[in-house]
Amino acid sequence: MTSKKPLFVIVLIVLIDLVGFTIVMPLLGPLARDYGLSGLRIGLLFSAYPLCQLVAGPILGRLSDRYGRRPVLIFSQAGTALSFLILGLTREFWVMLLARALDGASGGNILVAQAYVADVTTPENRARGMGLIGMSFGLGFVLGPLLAGILLEFPIAPEWRLRLPFLVAAGFSTLAWILVLTWLPESRDLAHKPRTSARITTLAGVLHTLRTPKVAPLIAVASLVTLGFAALEGTFSLYLRERLGWSDRAAAFGFAFLGTVSAFVQGGLIRRLVPKLGEPRLILAGLAIVVVGFLGMTQVVGTATLMAATLCVGLGQGLVNPSLSGLISRLTPATDQGTVFGTLSSAATLARMINYSVANVMLTTWGPTAPFFEAASIAVCALILAVTTVLPWIKAHPAATPAAHEPVAATPES
Repeated sequence: MTSKKPLFVIVLIVLIDLVGFTIVMPLLGPLARDYGLSGLRIGLLFSAYPLCQLVAGPILGRLSDRYGRRPVLIFSQAGTALSFLILGLTREFWVMLLARALDGASGGNILVAQAYVADVTTPENRARGMGLIGMSFGLGFVLGPLLAGILLEFPIAPEWRLRLPFLVAAGFSTLAWILVLTWLPESRDLAHKPRTSARITTLAGVLHTLRTPKVAPLIAVASLVTLGFAALEGTFSLYLRERLGWSDRAAAFGFAFLGTVSAFVQGGLIRRLVPKLGEPRLILAGLAIVVVGFLGMTQVVGTATLMAATLCVGLGQGLVNPSLSGLISRLTPATDQGTVFGTLSSAATLARMINYSVANVMLTTWGPTAPFFEAASIAVCALILAVTTVLPWIKAHPAATPAAHEPVAATPES
């Protein structure tokens, strides 16, 4: 029987945590630029988080299997709160880099939260529970940037105005930490369940995943999609500042618009389209729209063209990510689902780590549109690979409309 109170608490914790994370996301680049950091150092600040998360995430997941979800969530929330506090108080690059690394190393809280949902839901209600986590992501990626924009207008000394959102983010993470301590019960009966060893995914498991028929090309497509989108995530605020002269407050609202589009598509539209068109067609259509959106970003001259280009990117991304996840899930044996999606998550994290740095170097070297020319090129490669991968599927299933399963809710790590 589903335990509603723990499910409500964990969803609330994820929402609060995501609001804190997304307050910081649109302002990290401007903060670093105002401190006089180079494009390479700005890129390293963005990349430190996914690099440390790539290493620590699987370990934290295994530790939560062995010692329980609650202790790991307590640790991860405390690390996130401390990292935001450091970012809001320091001006030193190496201290900022350490804070981002700390946040990444303790950033397995979302993965552990998903495991918690699996613990407290029955198999028939699990999709609904995971959908609530996906809803929290969508709301967080809208509310956080909106709150960041409001905080930037707070009447305080100018030297503290850009720091304030980081301190508020630390407050949100602290609130989530308090909720874990006071409201969240342990979801695993460790006294009666055998403990598993704390280990990371093995190379043999990854290689086995990549040998699964048709799955490896789709993981490659998903990695390329994330690689291209990382160019936008890592440079969007600086792009808006340099291309259109927007303030940091306006850039935060730009992030909120992008999050709103993506949340609308992934939260409702995709579930109507998959039964009618099937995931393969939505993957191809979404990638084509993403290409148009990234090319549009290189031609932006004002607010109207920016909104059109951003709408295309958000719409395309919202179609591609859950459709890819759903198709990969359908092609993967039930016994390999965890390994496949662990590999997919690691590949996406690695893609972000690489292009956060590359895109920021390109922006400072060749101008604000350079990352989007790169992103469009990557999206074209993903589209070509997707055509060769899923077109045979469409030809083999000409009446392929309803999917066997609903698409898996996409997250920022997918």
